[in-house]
Amino acid sequence: MKLTFLGSGGSSRMMATQVRKTGGMLFDLGTKFVVDPGPGSLYHAIHLGFQPEKMNGVLVSHLHPDHCTDANAYLDAIEKPFLIAEQHCVKDKKVTKSKVDYFPCISVFHQRKSKVHAVKAGDKVKINDVEINVTKADHYDPTVGFRIRAENIDVGYTSDGSYFRGMEKYFDGCTVLIANVIIPKGQNPQPHKYMSIDNLIKLVNAMKDKPDLIIISHLNLWMLRSNMWKQEKIVQDAVKVKTIHAEDFMTVDLKTLQVTKYKK
Repeated sequence: MKLTFLGSGGSSRMMATQVRKTGGMLFDLGTKFVVDPGPGSLYHAIHLGFQPEKMNGVLVSHLHPDHCTDANAYLDAIEKPFLIAEQHCVKDKKVTKSKVDYFPCISVFHQRKSKVHAVKAGDKVKINDVEINVTKADHYDPTVGFRIRAENIDVGYTSDGSYFRGMEKYFDGCTVLIANVIIPKGQNPQPHKYMSIDNLIKLVNAMKDKPDLIIISHLNLWMLRSNMWKQEKIVQDAVKVKTIHAEDFMTVDLKTLQVTKYKK
């Protein structure tokens, strides 16, 4: 029951610089799957000794390239993969004068090869012994988050997006909360964009049953320049929950919550 960060970075600038890798996350819950595999994910998985062809599937929260670029590569490597993806990732939307059209980030070939679950907030998918609940996200393109349960494992993943009233109900009671946060303490987020440190504090303090561990991820250069150790301490002091920031290739034992950092 392990989580490995194939990357801890996000945003266009981070993709271009790879100061932090943009590989998403790999869950091994007996069923093995990657979540939001951006550029470099497949390479890093192989580098760490994982065998992509022995994985089971892919989760994609939205169609931005830092979340989906390597999804087709994984689906190609897996013999009979499952795909759980926000519905616009697999279905194109008709063009109208009043609405933006979206084009799928998963190729037709890989959709046909896979067991596809095109999801929206509120949906639930069961894969073997893993239950995946799809959560609402407030991002500028169609986006969802995920709540992943297996045995005594309960992990919430916000994906990208602003805090909104009622968001806490999707993650209340999860053991681990992975929050994509790219705006430091004291800075104001734009509507429908990204979460801030202040938003994260508001989210967790609104929960009736707080997590045991908070992991801040999807880091950009702004967050790194703002001292991630300082930012995590601000959150921890405000919500009284152990808070850390993700690092490239870091692993988390989801039963004990022991964190192991990568050593070259």
